[in-house]
Amino acid sequence: MDYKKFEIGNYLFEDIYKAGDDQKRLPGIWFENLVYTYEEIERSVDYYAHFLADRGVKKGDHVGLLGVNSYNWLIAFYAIVRVGGVAVLINYMARHETLVDLLKDTDCQYLCYGKFTQLIKKEHEMEDLLKETGMSQENAFSIQHCDLDFKDILQKEAIVPFLSPIPREEDSKRTSYIIFTTGTTSKPKPAMLSQYSLMNLIYLNLSPLDPIFHRRFYCLLPMFHCFGLLVVNGYLAFHKTVYLNTLVNKVKIYKEFLKNKCGVYASVSIIYDQLAKTPFWWFHGNRFIKHCIVGGGFTSEEEFKFLERKYGKGKFMNGYGQTECSPLISLVYPDSPHIKQRTTVGIPMRGIELAFMDPATKKLLPKGQEGEILVKGYNVFNGYYKKPKEEQPFDENGYLHTGDLGYLDEDGYLVLSGRIKDIIIRKGENISPREIEDELRKFPEFGGVRVLGFPSVDEGEYIIGCVELIKKPLHFSERKYLDEMRKRLPNIKIPAHIVYMRRFPLNANGKLDEVKLREICMLKIARFLDEEVLARKTRKLMEESNKKRR
Repeated sequence: MDYKKFEIGNYLFEDIYKAGDDQKRLPGIWFENLVYTYEEIERSVDYYAHFLADRGVKKGDHVGLLGVNSYNWLIAFYAIVRVGGVAVLINYMARHETLVDLLKDTDCQYLCYGKFTQLIKKEHEMEDLLKETGMSQENAFSIQHCDLDFKDILQKEAIVPFLSPIPREEDSKRTSYIIFTTGTTSKPKPAMLSQYSLMNLIYLNLSPLDPIFHRRFYCLLPMFHCFGLLVVNGYLAFHKTVYLNTLVNKVKIYKEFLKNKCGVYASVSIIYDQLAKTPFWWFHGNRFIKHCIVGGGFTSEEEFKFLERKYGKGKFMNGYGQTECSPLISLVYPDSPHIKQRTTVGIPMRGIELAFMDPATKKLLPKGQEGEILVKGYNVFNGYYKKPKEEQPFDENGYLHTGDLGYLDEDGYLVLSGRIKDIIIRKGENISPREIEDELRKFPEFGGVRVLGFPSVDEGEYIIGCVELIKKPLHFSERKYLDEMRKRLPNIKIPAHIVYMRRFPLNANGKLDEVKLREICMLKIARFLDEEVLARKTRKLMEESNKKRR
């Protein structure tokens, strides 16, 4: 079926908070024990859009949006886009230097800010931030509840509907918001996204979930990230109730989890894992949870099995995507076969086109063969802001190059097999870390597992296995694990060292922060590698000297 004919020009302001008369009094957002109906959401956006326009925000202006999850954050997002601006969504856990760079790199003229990590840590953080970015105090607007109480405003003021200054079709497909890629291995890049991509993903692919999903949904993902924004808007599009959490207090997350008893949850696997390890989980864990949406995917099939034992089978919806794809590329639906839920990342989104390319020859491959995943369709972003053409991830045929390796199985499900840049080249042979990681996961002492390549003088790259230990040992013997791995893997795939730590470093999205992980590994293994390089160089010199003597 050609799903392109179903593509729609829908955009946020007729398809999210614009509700019919019978829906206006339905609860839309639940935050901090306050409930906002769809009518209140609509009037809140109209009020704040007028506020921004009166302060000079106009079509095309970039407005930074910084703060933890909140009702006010979401209203500010809608209002920025409503006046024709571009909302620049910023990680509330970023360091001061990073905040300055992100605001400068995206040419933000205005800033809407709520609570964020640096503001809590430093007394004059906002003044310093504005000074270093060259932004005036008049262009920075607090959206904290103490400064912007919508409940009070809606009772006291007569609010006139705000009329968009941009025609519907143009507004739908223009760059409406910028989200930074997570930057696990490199500097975050500003991805330009449209309402058109977001709404088509929701209506073409999430509509089948509407009848089976519970009325109440609890979001445990940051909304500055693409997946968190998608699931929140997806639930609002079908006029259900979204529960928001600031995500800065683990105890508060747990208490609200027990109190709200929502049927559907969206979070990363590490949060589900932590909830499952709380006291008396066996008593209340499965009583009200119907579905668990996973952002960022699972690290392994073993992790998936552990969570299924705690939550029940068939409850987890895994998927695959990137910020550049708004973000979904594929999704495992609740009615998918159980084996597919555990071993694949689902079926491709309706109306998009997938292709697979041989990384070496740059030729397209037939269905079923492993190659780099290429994407084309309505979900693909508008490019990286201010990046030249040669730095954009598109080829001459319009395909987005994901950098991920995978293939479609015989049933049309997408299977991931690794990342191109993760390939380790050792002694001229290309080695995928995934096979080595699978072997490391067989040891019950290890939790998280990651295999990295580090430059080597005479081998191309070292293989280093990084592991999380479930319990800290009195003595860690890497030789024991390496000897066991030699029974199943060829020598060329055996790690030079296994580095252990109590916890892997994570970013605000709950994903592995590979940059920090590499830094930690380098510090731990620098002495060993220096000794090995010196030993090999000495051995080579001795061999050459012996040859000359002969």
